[in-house]
Amino acid sequence: MDDQSRETIAINIGRLVKARGNISAVCRRLGINRQQFNKYLTGQHMPSQVNLNAICDYFGVTFSDLITPDMEIPERKHPSELLAGYQAFTKSNLLQTVIRTSETDRLKQFCGTYYKYHYSSIYRGDIVRAVTSIYPLDEDVFGYTNLERFPNKNNPEKHDYVFKYHGFVFMLDGRMFMADLESLQQNEITFSIYTPIARNPVKFFFGVTSGVASNLYREPYTSKSVLDFRAPTKPAKSDWKAATVLPPDDERLPVEAMEYLDN
Repeated sequence: MDDQSRETIAINIGRLVKARGNISAVCRRLGINRQQFNKYLTGQHMPSQVNLNAICDYFGVTFSDLITPDMEIPERKHPSELLAGYQAFTKSNLLQTVIRTSETDRLKQFCGTYYKYHYSSIYRGDIVRAVTSIYPLDEDVFGYTNLERFPNKNNPEKHDYVFKYHGFVFMLDGRMFMADLESLQQNEITFSIYTPIARNPVKFFFGVTSGVASNLYREPYTSKSVLDFRAPTKPAKSDWKAATVLPPDDERLPVEAMEYLDN
């Protein structure tokens, strides 16, 4: 391969990473050492064929794209589409049926940022305050992202566990249905069903969440859960930092949420 092609590949990989926004997450997902990946970006080393294939698959491009100057950056897909289980789901007749019957116009008004509260299956007795974002993927399909962070009990500045869920949300018969896959460990599927409290505007959704992992390291669980509407916009970077675990007597927990969870 000539030097010009090598340089073009390095530049295009760099542009793809910049579009994705987080080199650490890219390296983690690809299983490539950060120091080694930096050499790809500077053109010091060419990726092996295995790593080159992994890079192309991850970013949704071909090798021909990588050696094309001024390569067109593909539109970023919803993260769930990068997970094998959802690739089959998005093409299924089930999904298409749900899309046709989903109350799309109603769901639009519920897009935005939420706090999600439920009792923790990891820190027993504590309340998880996750951050959830619901947003349109296209005219008919809506997705969401849910972030959970579990601070170290001895050093709250560090986190023992971080889970990030990506999924799809539908409104059927006035109820909100959510299904996702956890994208960091790629080990857990969760399902939630919520119904809004009869208030105008709606602030709380009450329901249940169930989670099933692919091994017994994390036992299956079901918990009451609450969505607390915060803003009609996507979370800012600072908003995601609100994801944490709180004791059940913490004053930051909404009274309405705790009354439901403890009923």
